[in-house]
Amino acid sequence: MKKHYVLPQPAYAHYVCYPEMLGHYTDFPQHAERRSEGFLGSYNLHMVFGGEGYVFQEGERISMKRGSGFLFPRGAYQQYGSDPGQAWNVRWVHFATALSLPMLEEADHSRGYFFTFDPGTGYEPVFEEMYRLSATYETRSEPRLSTLLYEILVTLMQNSEPLHGSVPLEIRHSIRLTADRIHSECERPWTLEAMARLAGYSSYHFLRLFRSIMGKTPNRYLSDCRMARAKLLLVSTELSVAQIALQCGFHQSSYFIKVFRQLEGLPPNQYRRLFSS
Repeated sequence: MKKHYVLPQPAYAHYVCYPEMLGHYTDFPQHAERRSEGFLGSYNLHMVFGGEGYVFQEGERISMKRGSGFLFPRGAYQQYGSDPGQAWNVRWVHFATALSLPMLEEADHSRGYFFTFDPGTGYEPVFEEMYRLSATYETRSEPRLSTLLYEILVTLMQNSEPLHGSVPLEIRHSIRLTADRIHSECERPWTLEAMARLAGYSSYHFLRLFRSIMGKTPNRYLSDCRMARAKLLLVSTELSVAQIALQCGFHQSSYFIKVFRQLEGLPPNQYRRLFSS
């Protein structure tokens, strides 16, 4: 199968990112590209969901299997293709962007970013919607195409690692599952030890991994989750401040009010008056 779409320049010139060309190749062992320096004026993202392929970088042949991919910056020399004996299942997109993302910056700096990702993180339905909109292109689809591409890039930022990264994807996945559990049960009396035990790591190791992957400490993440729930309950219910405190993991309303004021700059009742309708 060979899906290949080329989009016209968007009518609106200020999208933060926009696909120029995209496709999906399976059972296409002839797929191979070799582009000279300066030939392609857009970013080129390939993600492998099955089979095998390869990419060359500085004379080194890098194997590409399920869960691996590459991102070339604008104007970079490119050489890659499918394994003739086991054709890859690859989804790809050429795109323009004004975004400043670490992944894009790394590609610009090194002239090629090679990574691993979790194929089960939901990329394929997003690509499929992009293909559908591209096949029946209308100008009114442009905002959605830009949004879908942005979703792929940001999801990839959160769920990928450099090909020789220090944090394997299965560890990243387990930390995010733990974070989701903490978020959904933020009223529980979580301790660092309890959170680490849930993830299956020592407290020290969990703290280091969580900060690296989530960008904040577990306790700060827990506090942010509790504040988000508290603000929602304040503006959407008539529960008392004491009841909301209990539902957000605070057993003393006075402490809840103190923490809320420290983080939000005003007490809960004032927040409710300002933001509830």
